[in-house]
Amino acid sequence: MTAAWPPLSSTVIIPALAALIALGPWFAKERDNQGRLCRLWALLGSVATLVIVLAIGVAGLANPQGFLRIEESYPWIPSWGISFHLTLDGLSFVFALLTSIISVAVIAWANKPAAAGPAWYALLLLGQAAVTGAFLATDLVLFYVFYELMLIPVLGAMVLWGGARKMQAALKFLLYTMAGSVFMFLAILYLGWQGVSAMQQHAGSSAFAFEITTLTSLPKVSYGEQILLCLCFLVAFGVKIPAVPLHGWLADTYREAPYGVAAFTAALLGKVGLYGIVRFVMPLFPDAMHTFGPYIAAIGAVGVIYGGLIALVQRDVRSLLAYSSLSHLGFCILGIAAASDMAVTGSVFQAVSHGLVTAALFLVFGALTEREGASDFESLGGLATKLPVTAFFLMVFSVAAVALPLTSSFVGEFLILIGSWKSYPQWSLLAMFGVIIGAVYTLTAYMNTMFGGCSETVPLRRSDLRGAEVVVMGALAVMVLALGIFPSRVLSVVESSVSLSTGTEERHMRASPKRGFISNDEKVNSHVHSVSLNDGAEGSVKDSSES
Repeated sequence: MTAAWPPLSSTVIIPALAALIALGPWFAKERDNQGRLCRLWALLGSVATLVIVLAIGVAGLANPQGFLRIEESYPWIPSWGISFHLTLDGLSFVFALLTSIISVAVIAWANKPAAAGPAWYALLLLGQAAVTGAFLATDLVLFYVFYELMLIPVLGAMVLWGGARKMQAALKFLLYTMAGSVFMFLAILYLGWQGVSAMQQHAGSSAFAFEITTLTSLPKVSYGEQILLCLCFLVAFGVKIPAVPLHGWLADTYREAPYGVAAFTAALLGKVGLYGIVRFVMPLFPDAMHTFGPYIAAIGAVGVIYGGLIALVQRDVRSLLAYSSLSHLGFCILGIAAASDMAVTGSVFQAVSHGLVTAALFLVFGALTEREGASDFESLGGLATKLPVTAFFLMVFSVAAVALPLTSSFVGEFLILIGSWKSYPQWSLLAMFGVIIGAVYTLTAYMNTMFGGCSETVPLRRSDLRGAEVVVMGALAVMVLALGIFPSRVLSVVESSVSLSTGTEERHMRASPKRGFISNDEKVNSHVHSVSLNDGAEGSVKDSSES
């Protein structure tokens, strides 16, 4: 087949190009005083990316042989073996789609910092391009570039329009993330050097090897090397998720960043860490992950309880959301540690659900605290009668956050707990108590805000959600409920990619003669049909199933 245009590259280029154009003189304050034209332009760029991702996904789902795996590869630095290699399969599709949805939601949201101009939209578009690129990149160097690039929007927005302690929060966020990135960068360089000798021996090539498919096809490094390299990646991704005890940047960043960027960060950046473990760490270092599994499971379960207990005593809305995210992402870490198809698929599903729910909560609570001039529960109270629309959407996303049946969070947490029980029953049982703690602090916060008493220390404006805000919240609510009621299609797409890219199907088959947890009628065939597009020339169709 011939590619008329590069679909995967477009999902990165379009928002990046739109970000550059947004900074042009045509959106200057004297020409666009209210910023409406710039917001419309940013929305068009973000929606165009969403449409492309959806179109690729629909084409992939329509393929009768299974989800269509699309690859693009262009030489970048050939002498070093570095290529601009992008891949979209079921795993990267759900995260790329989540990125586009959250980006559109944040840009479409009516509120932005009062002092912010076109730079606000440019940073959000740049963030969308970087996060999408990270979810699609299968060359480790290219992934690292996107991984670092996504820090710029968060740091820029925090420094320019953050809270009173914005500089301290930005510095802490930078130090934590850069410290973790150094370990990952060293590990990537080592893998590249090891790839040179392996390529010379097995392929007759002297080029470095950074592409994940090439690296996994070469002989594995020794057990000792796997331990050290795996640890480097886990530290970097543990900071990004974040996992206990690498979460020191979390509360300050979520509290001081503009709430739109806080929503973007909470919904997407941590998912890159989870994705990186599934996409790169598990296939590259299977023996090391088997060794670290019990410790990772313990970190996940402890994170669920620790984050929940800290959230339980918070009196500030943003701090509660920060520690509740730490608790919810602990479930994802537990599922990845179990390394079964069911648990890992549940972790991916829970990550997507958490992205939708936490973005909605940050946007609603952010608008509420900004308009009312207060962020503590003592000053916010009795809002249900005055803000019925806000109360309704907060109710929907609050019950979703506590994993009520028929919501997306219930599906993810259920699969994680069931899938991890066989490997780590003690940590699964501990995490179950986190569900109860989460229900207590979430529903308590909702009741205090909507029906509690108000100290009236701050004159409240009682301004309800309206216009674009209602549309955004309505769309997110529909997605959360739809994933909770009809999850099978998404689960089947994710499982097919998880089992192929991480080798969980082999481990699962050793534990049980029957692989998978979705019925054959619902399950996407793991026989993945792959289309490679190289330099826009005629692509090659190949069978990428494992035999």
